[in-house]
Amino acid sequence: MAEHVTIAALMQRGVLTMGDGYRTKRSEHGRPGHRIVRVADVRDGNVFLDGDDFVSDEYTPQMGAKVAIPGDVLLTTKGTVGRVAVMPVTDEPAVYSPQLCYFRIIDRSVLDPGYLRYWFGSQEFLAQASFLQGNTDMAPYISLSDLRAATITLPSLPEQTSIAAVLGVLDDKIAANTRLALTADELARSIYTQRASGSAVRPMNEVLTPILGGTPARSTAEFWGGSRLWISAKDVTGAGQRLVLDTEEKITDRAVESTKAKPLSKGSVILTARGTVGAVARLGEPASFNQSCYGFEPDVLPAGVLYFAILGATEQAKAMAHGSVFDTITMATFRHLSLPVLSSEDANALEARLAPHLSVVESVSRENRTLAALRDTLLPQLMSGKLRVREAAEMAGL
Repeated sequence: MAEHVTIAALMQRGVLTMGDGYRTKRSEHGRPGHRIVRVADVRDGNVFLDGDDFVSDEYTPQMGAKVAIPGDVLLTTKGTVGRVAVMPVTDEPAVYSPQLCYFRIIDRSVLDPGYLRYWFGSQEFLAQASFLQGNTDMAPYISLSDLRAATITLPSLPEQTSIAAVLGVLDDKIAANTRLALTADELARSIYTQRASGSAVRPMNEVLTPILGGTPARSTAEFWGGSRLWISAKDVTGAGQRLVLDTEEKITDRAVESTKAKPLSKGSVILTARGTVGAVARLGEPASFNQSCYGFEPDVLPAGVLYFAILGATEQAKAMAHGSVFDTITMATFRHLSLPVLSSEDANALEARLAPHLSVVESVSRENRTLAALRDTLLPQLMSGKLRVREAAEMAGL
């Protein structure tokens, strides 16, 4: 029989511990050290250890339990709330940022970590989290005390394990696809870098025409809730494999026809200019975008070459800012960034080499969307008991 128990009660029974991350000061940054795991590193159900910030090893004693341990269940609790992942096995030490909450399972005879990971995506938790987020006038935020008060339904351990196993197979396939996409992207980038290295350069604004996005009037209801993709900076920073296939908000045909929110074509590149500055993504579908971003359409440069050229220019901008995140990008910024000069013939030849690898990225990214949709369909049915594990396994093709 299922048990209904609060997180706090499980902590009191020694089943798990939880906490937030280490509040580091800029003066504590340094290498060798522990890589800081931030909200942006938790995406697509995985933890990507590719951030630039480290806490110097001399502060290890102060980090205490906030040092990452493989198997920890992570939940983003501030800003972008509700992303979940399990800390992977890694060769390098890492420490959590304060915007993350970790759940460390001590007694696995009571609670399966995989089940907890999926429970955070269930309606039972999301209904509570929605209420808890409404308790603050600040940015979306769930406090540790709120999380401790949350109630979780625990079926028998074998059932927990079976539910996690079925959903885990889908996530394992998603993870394998993600690794394939990352490898394909890295191979393509290596090809681009090798060809562009040593080439003459020109200022970016002399080669490309940046397009600034726009937002349809929020007061006009007819502009919102349609089927047209509309990109904000959040969609760019959250795009898996830097490929935008969907957006959090959508606009209508009328918005596209009546405002400055004109869509860019598939293969165009988006660069965030405010907020989280310097994130880059390419469009897997035509999309409009807001004024916190610049867009670039394939023209002088074909799509793949354009994508890697802008990635390279963004790295220049970061270097100009001495490795820190620069505050904003304006039209003037593009005068100080440079792009390799390629003839039309060379650019097209390079594109022919890049395209197959980027096609792999797009193909597996689309498959991941289908797999994630199936997982998200099965999740509430399994958690509520409306669908048996055997039936879910058959639906998942297991």
